[in-house]
Amino acid sequence: MPPSPLPLSARTATPAALPLGPELTIAFAAACRDTVAEALASTPGDLALDLGEVTDFDSSGVQLLLATQRSLAERGDALCITAASAAVRDALTLFGLGHLLGPAAAAALAGLAH
Repeated sequence: MPPSPLPLSARTATPAALPLGPELTIAFAAACRDTVAEALASTPGDLALDLGEVTDFDSSGVQLLLATQRSLAERGDALCITAASAAVRDALTLFGLGHLLGPAAAAALAGLAH
C-alpha cells in the first residue's frame, strides 16, 4: 500500500492537516483548488485543512471550502478545519457558515453573537 501524502497522527488516527494560505482569494483560487483536488484524489477518508495562517480570505475561499465539503460528502467523508485564522472565521460567520469550523468553534462564534 503506498504511503498517504497526509500522514496519520498516531494519537488521533486522523490525517494531518493540509495547510493552505496565506491567501485564499480569487487571485490564488486556481492554485488552492489544485492543491485541494490533489489531496482529495490521493487521500482516502476525511480531509483536514489548516487555515490558521490565512491572512486574506474572500468568497473564492468560501466557494473552495463548500466544494471540498460537497466532494467529501459525496464519498461519505467529512471536511475538518483544524485551525482557522480570524480572517477565515470572520468570513465564514459573515456568510452564515460558521458550522464549517466544527462544533466547538461554531458554539464559540454563536456565543460571541449574543
